[in-house]
Amino acid sequence: MAEEGLDAAFVLGRLGDSELRIRAVCDFERVLCASPAYIKTHGMPASGDDLLEKKHQCLLLRFPGVAEFYWTLMVKGDDTKQYKIKGALESDDGDVLTAWGLAGHGIINKPIFEVEQHLQNGTLLPVAAKTPPTPLPFSCIYPHKRLQDPKARLFIEYMVSACKKKLK
Repeated sequence: MAEEGLDAAFVLGRLGDSELRIRAVCDFERVLCASPAYIKTHGMPASGDDLLEKKHQCLLLRFPGVAEFYWTLMVKGDDTKQYKIKGALESDDGDVLTAWGLAGHGIINKPIFEVEQHLQNGTLLPVAAKTPPTPLPFSCIYPHKRLQDPKARLFIEYMVSACKKKLK
């Protein structure tokens, strides 16, 4: 962040270890979903185990440096399980994955707010509902307050507050 001259950044996803400060904003619920055409052809998976056993095509979000793909799903109560999912298609662009899901190419793992309209109009359907994905954290990251411009601190406070109000 310092090299790029950034005072703060908002990040959707899990963060690794860092010397940066992290301010949690909220968690976004996610959903596994597929098009009606995909489900008609490949069947409706009931759980994460079905994704593997029935060799469903999962549409994969590729991050730099990631060699394997895992989806962390809720299995019982607060228990989670990592599933090493597979699929023929991968992208580093979430909108591309949504387009592929709508076109019937496989199952996507998306924050609900990104696919809510498609779920409401039936162009995407929830799948594997017995094992939903874990929520995705939304956070603000910034350098230690000693290194922070007071204007940046006010900006962060304003944005975190505005995001929380918008999400209520």
